[in-house]
Amino acid sequence: MPVAQQELQLDSQTNEEGEEEEQPEDENRLDKFTVRLNGQHDLEQRLKEFKAACEAHDKHSRRRKRRRYYHLGLVAKLVTETTHDELRRMLENGTYTFHVDTVANKPDELQAILDTMNIAISAYSSERELPMTTGLALEINGECCRVGRMRNNCSVMMARGAVVTLTTDDAYRYKGFKEIFYVINLKAYLPSVQLNDIVLIGRDARGRVVKTLREALAVMIIDAGVVAPYDFIELPRQCHSLDPEIYPDLFMKDLEMAASLNANYVVLPKIRCKNFLRAVRQELNSSFGNLKLIGMIDFEYVRSNMLDLLGIIKLVDYIWIPDMFSVHCCVYNYIMDDVLPISHCQKKPVIGTVPLERCSDFKRFELHEFLWKIDAIHIQKSPWCNKYPLIVKKLMPIKDYRVGVVQNKMVLKNILTSYQTIVNFIIRTISSIECQAIFVYTTCETASVALSRTEIYCPVYLMMPLEDTDDADTIACKVELARALHLRRNMHPVLYTKELNECNYSPIEFGVDFMRKKGCLEVGDFVVTLEVAKEDKENVVIGIGDDVCILRAFYVSPLFACEKFKYGG
Repeated sequence: MPVAQQELQLDSQTNEEGEEEEQPEDENRLDKFTVRLNGQHDLEQRLKEFKAACEAHDKHSRRRKRRRYYHLGLVAKLVTETTHDELRRMLENGTYTFHVDTVANKPDELQAILDTMNIAISAYSSERELPMTTGLALEINGECCRVGRMRNNCSVMMARGAVVTLTTDDAYRYKGFKEIFYVINLKAYLPSVQLNDIVLIGRDARGRVVKTLREALAVMIIDAGVVAPYDFIELPRQCHSLDPEIYPDLFMKDLEMAASLNANYVVLPKIRCKNFLRAVRQELNSSFGNLKLIGMIDFEYVRSNMLDLLGIIKLVDYIWIPDMFSVHCCVYNYIMDDVLPISHCQKKPVIGTVPLERCSDFKRFELHEFLWKIDAIHIQKSPWCNKYPLIVKKLMPIKDYRVGVVQNKMVLKNILTSYQTIVNFIIRTISSIECQAIFVYTTCETASVALSRTEIYCPVYLMMPLEDTDDADTIACKVELARALHLRRNMHPVLYTKELNECNYSPIEFGVDFMRKKGCLEVGDFVVTLEVAKEDKENVVIGIGDDVCILRAFYVSPLFACEKFKYGG
């Protein structure tokens, strides 16, 4: 054996012996470790698993980024065919405001709808951890003239040359015929109707008055058309023909009924007369303070007659646009250029109806400009598939959350001078960095409502703790604010009691922890917390003059090992 190989062998042996001697000492050292691999195949398998886990994580992150949505409020119209399961699914998907038509339903049908709604809400709230606040909107008739219910609740075809009698006899209210049908509120307008006046019945049928009686009208059809139950009737001089002394007779019974049924909103259709609307507003303010007014303004009539749109919008609490996708282009431009900017300036939330008959119709409207400007969507049961197609489509995809558009110089000036706009501007700026959620704790109602703006591109959770020291008025105020925020864009009020806050977290900490438990947040998500008008233990507002904003931004950290058992699993 060569000498070099022999020396090498001896050196290796001595090294192995030295390592064996030093091994017991190294086992006691914690800063050294040994990695053992069972062959090349095991190494490749572990690399494949690691690569697959990384790809799955990237795919999940990309999917979450693509699912950046506007969160809109939801209002659902309930009918007699609405089932308990449908109500439950709507509640699970964030529908907390329900609309019921008191005109198109008989008293027993109305009571059955409300009983079904109350049972579903009670059953769902008993299983829910957080307290739930829902709203009921009842539609009344107001100043409108409407056809009553036809026999078998079917539509009829009015032929040209036929004579139909419009009566005020209540016996025909729910069983009208082709020759005679009941008209709601016709008694108030009878003195102003004259011979040869043109009457529009529904959308198509048009007739001329050929006879006026004490309690009825005889109309000869000029243009044939289909008349459906509860279609609106257009009378000449309808907007200004009523005496103001008659106004209370048209709405007092409906308001009393809404108050007796514990409604939160009153829906007033076909608003045209500002004087009538002012009378309703004054009565609500004086005698029905808990009722809010949702107005369905007749924009075509207001535009063609150049009425005071700003004055009408000021008198309502919410604006409902029921037929945005079927109006004439002039009315559409009027709504987009005049109505929506005025409502935004007056801070009046806008409710819009999206006409869906099947789930696939959602793709026709999801990128419509109208959806970027409203606060809540009104959904109703489709006659085509007998379902609520928008139950699982409550989120609207946004255009480009990285682009913030300033419309004009005055908007920029307001950003620099207005407190509420500064808060919104800061949130919009930070939200553009892939922000997943904003958590707000405030004792100021004005500040919380100011945050519901279209520039915020992620859900805003408003924390509202119910303290043991809160009196009945404070609790009622928080519940009313939560109910109002359900119709605001992006806002998610979180009412919770002290029993749920087992770890005695602050409101912001509780919100982040609770939403992580619900699966809304993941480790590494970027969130923003905002405290507005915070009060300390001495009940002294921090700051002088204006409200103070404490804004923080952070990434959601991993859970500690001991925290995963905090909720019992």
